Amino acid sequence: MPKLTANNKAIECKLVIFDKDGTLVDQHPLLLELAKARRNSIQKNADEKTAKLWEKIVGVDLKTGKIDYNGPLGTAPRREELLVAASAFYLNGCSWSESRQRAQEAYDEADKSMKPPYGSVLFAGVSEALKRLKTGGLELAIASTDTRKRILEAFKTLKVNCLFDEVVGSDDVANAKPSPDMILEVLKRTGFKSEEAVMVGDSLSDMQMGRNAKVKTCIGVLTGISSPEKLRSTADVVIRSVAELDVQ
Repeated sequence: MPKLTANNKAIECKLVIFDKDGTLVDQHPLLLELAKARRNSIQKNADEKTAKLWEKIVGVDLKTGKIDYNGPLGTAPRREELLVAASAFYLNGCSWSESRQRAQEAYDEADKSMKPPYGSVLFAGVSEALKRLKTGGLELAIASTDTRKRILEAFKTLKVNCLFDEVVGSDDVANAKPSPDMILEVLKRTGFKSEEAVMVGDSLSDMQMGRNAKVKTCIGVLTGISSPEKLRSTADVVIRSVAELDVQ
């Protein structure tokens, strides 16, 4: 069995499951591009007042480029963020039924306006690390709050799609992180057992998802939203970046 190495620790495993944003991809430019597209669509669908209210409730300030990474834009699956977005319409005088419909229409229009890789930029050394692991005999998978379609299209543009054996997005499962649903779906599709898998992510919810799915090891990376202290409280191993991963 291959051995994944992280911070001088060798871990026997067959499958490595990665979070995407903040782990493989720089979260800030991605979320900014997403926020710009959604805000523009909401302003077009409604008005400036609703668009400003939307910025506040999802946790973004496009004038300064500041993002609350613990807010709805930074953490919520699309279907949950849609309900938050609907609140902006509701607080601006629409009925709840109309608010949900208009938020859905605005987000659909925003999605159509965006092109791959949707602001995604791989962290330095990530592509090379993924190739090492794949060549070394490990299977690789994604468990992300992004949608499956957008993950696949972004990775195709970034030329790393061929390195992944399976991709599971938030739209593939009923429950978001830290529920184990995404990992369990990856395991179901790949045929591996939880004790043969490792989870790699940047957030506490990634680590908790791994724990809930009973994977062999949870590896935290410091390229995302969590502090070293918080990650060390839940992860088995903490490394600076996915670029440090290797295989024996």
